[in-house]
Amino acid sequence: MKKGVTFIELLLVISIVAIIGAATSPFISRFVLQNNHTNAINRLISSIRKAQNYAMDGKNDEVWGVCLSSGNIRLFSGSCDTPSFSEEFDVPESVSITGLNETTFSKLRGEPSSVLNISMNSDIDSVNLVVNSAGGMEIN
Repeated sequence: MKKGVTFIELLLVISIVAIIGAATSPFISRFVLQNNHTNAINRLISSIRKAQNYAMDGKNDEVWGVCLSSGNIRLFSGSCDTPSFSEEFDVPESVSITGLNETTFSKLRGEPSSVLNISMNSDIDSVNLVVNSAGGMEIN
C-alpha cells in the first residue's frame, strides 16, 4: 500500500490556509498600524527625555535637543542641521508628526527653548504631546 498525500488533500489544505489568512489580514494590518503609532510615540518621548537629561547633566558641555529631520525624529547635540552628535529614529509613513520644531533644553533645569505642542496622527489614533515651559510633559 502506498502512503502519501493526494492532490485533492493538498488543495484542501492550501484552501483552508488561504481562507484563514484572508480572514485575519485586516486584524494583522490594524495591529501593525497600531504598533507603528505606539512605537513612534515612545521614541519621541524617549528622545525628548534623553535630550533633557543630557542637557541637565551637561554632557560633553554641549547644547542638546530634538527635531524632526527628513521624516526622522532626531536627538542631537549642537544644532539640528549640523549636529556634532545625533541619534535618529524613522517615523513610519503611516504616522504624521506636526509641531516638532528644533528645540533645545537648558542646562541644569532641562527647560525647552520653546513650548512644544506636538500632534501625532495615523489612521488608527491621534495623540497630542505637550512639553510646557518647565519641561513637564503631558500626553493626551
